[in-house]
Amino acid sequence: MSTATAELKPFETTVDQMLVHALAHWPDELFIAADGVELTYAEVGARVDALARGLTALGLAPGDRVALWMSNIWEWVVAQFAVTRCGAVLTPLNTRLRSDDLAHALHDSGARFLVTQDHAGEFSYLATVRGLVESGRVPALQQVVVARPAAGLTAPFLGWDDVLAHGQASAAAPRPAQDPQQLAYILYTSGTTSLPKGVMLSHANLNNAFRTRRRLQRGDFNFLVFPLFAITGCHNAVLGALLVGAGLVLQQRFDAEEAIELIERYRCKALGAIVSVLPALLQAMNFRADRVASLEHLNVFPRRPQHVPLFQALGVQSVSAGYGMTETAGPLSFTEDMTDAGLRTEGTPWPGTALRIVDDAGQDLPDGSEGQILARSPQVMLGYFNQPEATAQAIDVDGWLHTGDVGRRDAEGRITWVGRRSDVYKSSGFNVASAEVEAFLGQHPAVAEVAVIGVPDADKGEVGAAFVVAQPGQGIDLAGLRAFCQGQIAGYKTPGHVVVLPAFPKTTSGKVRKLELRATHFGHLLSA
Repeated sequence: MSTATAELKPFETTVDQMLVHALAHWPDELFIAADGVELTYAEVGARVDALARGLTALGLAPGDRVALWMSNIWEWVVAQFAVTRCGAVLTPLNTRLRSDDLAHALHDSGARFLVTQDHAGEFSYLATVRGLVESGRVPALQQVVVARPAAGLTAPFLGWDDVLAHGQASAAAPRPAQDPQQLAYILYTSGTTSLPKGVMLSHANLNNAFRTRRRLQRGDFNFLVFPLFAITGCHNAVLGALLVGAGLVLQQRFDAEEAIELIERYRCKALGAIVSVLPALLQAMNFRADRVASLEHLNVFPRRPQHVPLFQALGVQSVSAGYGMTETAGPLSFTEDMTDAGLRTEGTPWPGTALRIVDDAGQDLPDGSEGQILARSPQVMLGYFNQPEATAQAIDVDGWLHTGDVGRRDAEGRITWVGRRSDVYKSSGFNVASAEVEAFLGQHPAVAEVAVIGVPDADKGEVGAAFVVAQPGQGIDLAGLRAFCQGQIAGYKTPGHVVVLPAFPKTTSGKVRKLELRATHFGHLLSA
């Protein structure tokens, strides 16, 4: 830890205090490079203050929820810190959400403000939000701030510059949180129920960034492909960089050839992405090893022995991994061990973090045995927003988070993640509840019954496989089902496989035998 960062106390610092500290110690270092715009820490700080004053003038109060739905652009980072400068609660939303998903997150969080952008490529954020507002599905939403508007706006929509003008005309000052235990972020993640739950993270929880900043130093650049809305973006990358004076290089949408140019231009030292990004870089027309020679470190998902040739082709010195989830503000464990054995684990817990492997009765299991992973750490969430029963089920009276994940521990104390106990799979790094996808697909007029499972996928970790019993006289295929999903649910929730069956194998109580479906139709993938 640098001398400057040592002035801050881990798990006793608010997000705004992190920003104030950075502005005092490295104002002239480049913080954000995105869309041809370069912003130093001082320039980001000035824009944060201007936006925070504008939001305050519009009535944003401490504790209000502010949803943030936009691509990896510089305005995202400014809005992130402006919201916390106001003492409000940041609610990042997945850019792949579509109308149904978005309506749920906005309604469930009770967000009074939404910060978004006009469009990204051919997709219109503005049109999607306008449709929800006009339908009356998000009654709590009072103000929608639009970055980069293409045309004039009418209430409740307001352009970014208009918000800044409100701040200039007002004497009202923002009031940042002072207590690290206060709620800072709500991030939505799928669990075992049919709809995503809001994970409440305090400022103290987010101090896990003191750990994720590893290997970055003042003036280093991290090429970030992970989305800012995910814990790997807004927390691991942004707050981690903030604590050491590092910079972030962003793309609104990943483009391999442009990525090569940016990595070379900024001499990026680190890269954060899902592992499928690496082949795209290596296969880019303009790729040469010398153009990415500055890269020393990768933070990728997943990280296993079969990926070593990719790491070697990029010439990196280290590749990090860890076990964690949104509910734990990022990784609970960490490793850079590049041995074959090390690449098969997620490392050892951070100091002050305890992980247990237990059986169904909650009894600790011996090393090498598979069981549920329990975690107790200052990183563990406050709970699920407005869901006390779900919170009580997840965090027991002794403070142990029941993760719902299956894992094992070896004799060296290293944790290996095996999979989910519940009916949840992880696609492109995001949890997907089978029940949520099943509920949506069940609305298709040709679907009589549907069951969804996660199956291995080389690029995404897992993808959904939808088993369908069709309505009498109806037909259904993958293309038709994917078209039905288009624009309604997030792309990573859309099935990658469809299997049409005359009937499902079921238990005597009427439950679909998903293990049988998995073994019969995708056993070759599971044993690969």
